Formats: sequence, C-alpha cells, structure tokens
Amino acid sequence: MTTPLECFDSRQLKLWRQEILRIYDTYRDVFEEYGLDEDLRNLLNNLDYLLNILSTKTPYHLKINEFLEDLDRFRVYASRYLGRITEQLYRDVKEVIEGVFNSEVVEDV
Repeated sequence: MTTPLECFDSRQLKLWRQEILRIYDTYRDVFEEYGLDEDLRNLLNNLDYLLNILSTKTPYHLKINEFLEDLDRFRVYASRYLGRITEQLYRDVKEVIEGVFNSEVVEDV
C-alpha cells in the first residue's frame, strides 16, 4: 500500500533530503578515492529528483522503478571496486526509499 501524496509535507521532505546529504557525506571520500564520486552524486541527485516529484504531487511510481534500476546498475558497477562499502551504501539508500515511498526493494543476489 502506497502512502497518498497528500500525506507528505515539506518538513518530512526536508528530513529525507537531510538523510540523502548524510549518506553523501558518509561515502563521499571513499568513492572519490576510487573516482566514483560523480557516480555517487548522480545517484543521490536522482533520489533527490524523486523527492521533488513528491513535493509537486506528480505520479511517481514509474520514476521509482527507473531509480531502482539505476541503483541496481550502480551497485553492480561500484561493487567491483568497493565491494562491502557499496553494499552498505545500497542498504542506506534502500532504507530511505522504503521510508519515503513505502516500496520494498528486491535485492538481486
């Protein structure tokens, strides 16, 4: 069951954005060391874009699926270089997605 868009308020969106920033600050240095910092920024900017969709009350289900595909591609690519760190980043981003969109992310292991 998906939370109706009307239930999201600007304070909650701000908290989620702060969580994205926290994730970025946590992983920035190590991803930068491996030249993946731009990929990390792009991934988290896409998540922020999804939050913008919520704040404008636009349908978001298709965009979530696109983001999840991007997240999975990023995870596969980055894990070649950063293994466990990438998996932890994936779990952190997944937690935000589940909290925001009440969507369960299925892991392809």
